[in-house]
Amino acid sequence: MRYKKTYILLFILISCVFSLKAQKVEISGNSPEYAGQVLKFHSADNYINNWEVTLGECTVAPNGDFRVELNVTTTRLVYLYLGIFKARFIVEPGHSYIVSLPPRTDKEPAEEESPFFEEVTVYLYIESTKDKNGNIIPKEEELNMRIILFDEAYNPLYDQMAMDGMRKKVIKVDSTIQAFTTKHMHTENSYYKDYVKYRSGMLYYATQQIGVKYISKTFFSDQPLLYDNEAYMDLFNITYNNYFMYFGRTEEGKVIYDVVNTGKDFSGLKQLLQKDGTVPGDSLCELVILKNIYDEFYSDRFSRPALLTILESLIDQTRIEEHKKIGNQLRSKITRLLRGFAPPDFSLYNQDSTLVSLDTYKGKYIYLMFCTTQNYACFNQYELLKELYKTHGKWLQIVVISADDHFENMRNFRQKNDYQWDFLYIGNQPDILKEYDVRIYPTYYLIGPDGKLVMSPAPDASQNIEWVFYLELNNKGLWNEYIQKGWIEDKKRTDSRFELNLDRPN
Repeated sequence: MRYKKTYILLFILISCVFSLKAQKVEISGNSPEYAGQVLKFHSADNYINNWEVTLGECTVAPNGDFRVELNVTTTRLVYLYLGIFKARFIVEPGHSYIVSLPPRTDKEPAEEESPFFEEVTVYLYIESTKDKNGNIIPKEEELNMRIILFDEAYNPLYDQMAMDGMRKKVIKVDSTIQAFTTKHMHTENSYYKDYVKYRSGMLYYATQQIGVKYISKTFFSDQPLLYDNEAYMDLFNITYNNYFMYFGRTEEGKVIYDVVNTGKDFSGLKQLLQKDGTVPGDSLCELVILKNIYDEFYSDRFSRPALLTILESLIDQTRIEEHKKIGNQLRSKITRLLRGFAPPDFSLYNQDSTLVSLDTYKGKYIYLMFCTTQNYACFNQYELLKELYKTHGKWLQIVVISADDHFENMRNFRQKNDYQWDFLYIGNQPDILKEYDVRIYPTYYLIGPDGKLVMSPAPDASQNIEWVFYLELNNKGLWNEYIQKGWIEDKKRTDSRFELNLDRPN
């Protein structure tokens, strides 16, 4: 009988866990002006590098109706890109929302093409909300409305305290913040209570009178890590921003450069940081290390290979699955455009409507170009690529990822000019521009036969690119091999516009 009860209890526990994981969020509405548009609902999977995941998507029906279900296990911020807008709202597991989209305002062609364009952030209007039991939540009690009302009161106070701090004005910091927090802490919703708590921490920063140690001890020591609470992570990021650098300026912390750059010692780094007392506890210390590996990777203060080694050790040794996940995301982010690492993959349609990826071209060098068929700076490049393709097309695969507005424009342009290499349309993966850090057209990368980056970025086609390629092949002992295969003509091309001279000394 005892075993039977144990099995029943185990079944109940498993059912509860499954129920937690299986909770869904339903979002629906009616916006006829968006008919035919695909709505993609995103969320930040970690707030250290804002790793973005798509939680779900749906297509708006001809009459304007839309509905989508998202798998969500924690209360979190969700957003979608709608033309010039980035519409945001917070969802709670098991709840259902009827929403209204903002008036449709598409990007201008120049805004669409610019990698620097930033959307206007707006709150998504929520018409009604039901909890997991199907009960309608009064608007004044709904989480998003509470946060909007809180922010309306909070933002002016923050600005005033920041101004007073700049003027070195005497501020009754603790009493002011305590009174404000108490006034707005009138709910049992844990996300909202934490939101108010950690926004109040930002007020301490605004005064410029409180240091990192006080903030760390008050808001982070012996506190749960709230990975999906925007206010918590905002305060965390500003508190521990470049912490390695500031810690290294102290007498006890100056050895951090030896621990990282020479020792590449993850365990030693944890012990060093915890000894200071600012970041006690394994979980908080690991999150601080993750943040600072990302912060310092593109600085010149720490060795990149050493930081990567420590990151690998953290991923292997941590007992916290969330840290393992974040570590893998950071590793993917910081290595995606480094020489010797595989660049971001893609699945894009070419001019023949065939879906291709990087693996499609594996085995040859890939000269990858980002551009549009309407960009003036790209026009001359296409003609240079045409000459390059004639001479080296047997071993060098030229691929253009086109950020045109319409697939037909790209296909007609290629056909009209009789270009023989692949043009890929960006349509079904527009984020590829961010993943390849494309800030100007044209942008090039050279990828080796093994699928790893050789040049990042690579020179454009007007920069004596044949000589650059010759040096790459010759250094790897491939030039003669490619000649024997008939992939390269073994002759001096003094008449070349690229000024390639194979008689130059190695």
